[in-house]
Amino acid sequence: MKCRELMKLENTGHQGINSIFSKAHSADWDIDRDVDWSTPVEPDDSLVDHEWTAFGRTPTFQALPAEVRHYVTRRGLGRVLNILQVGESVAQDVCAKLALGLRHEDHRNAAVAQAMDEARHHLAYVRFLEKMGEEPEDIDPFTEDMFDTLLATEEPRRLIAFEQFYLESMAMNIFEGIHDHATNPLLKDILALITRDESRHMGFGVLYLAEWMKEASLDDRIRFAKAWLPRILFTVEDRPGPLMLRQVLRRIEEAGYPDAARLAPDLLREQQERNAEENARVLDGSKPSHLLKSAKNVGLLAPEITDALGLSDHPLVQAGRRAGDGAPAS
Repeated sequence: MKCRELMKLENTGHQGINSIFSKAHSADWDIDRDVDWSTPVEPDDSLVDHEWTAFGRTPTFQALPAEVRHYVTRRGLGRVLNILQVGESVAQDVCAKLALGLRHEDHRNAAVAQAMDEARHHLAYVRFLEKMGEEPEDIDPFTEDMFDTLLATEEPRRLIAFEQFYLESMAMNIFEGIHDHATNPLLKDILALITRDESRHMGFGVLYLAEWMKEASLDDRIRFAKAWLPRILFTVEDRPGPLMLRQVLRRIEEAGYPDAARLAPDLLREQQERNAEENARVLDGSKPSHLLKSAKNVGLLAPEITDALGLSDHPLVQAGRRAGDGAPAS
């Protein structure tokens, strides 16, 4: 971009997108002033209730000694918080690219405001991990590859689709899950503040893509949906299974529980029963998915698109169409 272009930046006039920048200021929070970092994080505290962790609601897990459940839950939380703090740094890079690549004033403003939010979130997660006083588990190869793919992306619309639309919508369930199960008040306060910010980020992605979908040709809309809708459906259906079970069994062994492997069949069977219950709640609408609501609000569930992709009869597509109407929170 050149100086002359910056002298006359056009604003799209989109009320929702412009309000995101305004709300970023009115809802701003200070990482030192608004967070009580003197709140203790005790070494023997799981920090979230045991039901939050993978396999934590199974009878076999709940029958384990308290110290084992504490350890497994705390280590699982540390892993997720470590992934989230890396994700915040990734999002900062994405926002920097968007601020340079977008050509409308309101779009650039939203990206810059988000960059500030992400920097604050990164610091909050890092400080909390330091208070936990233990080395978190390394990021897993699948997540690392996903983040590297995003970092290598340059085209603004794909960046927004990947970060603000897909990842932010997916992460909202993670943020809300930790917040709702948090037993440590510092962790609960941090997640409440972060979730409030992230809802605006998700809102920008949905509003931006919804406007693009209104202008795009049907062929372009179908191509875009083909790239994202199957991924969304897979993510919504994804539940703890054998891969996650291996991590849980390893943590159980690290906690000193003998012969953890013998628990595997019961843990997996009981979790699969839980998975079926969770999937039923998504389908009947009692546990709405942020990803499905975002997909609907963008327009990915329009009949002409799902018909073209052969997905109109997919149970999750039908559940998504029944999801709450309206634009996302911003």
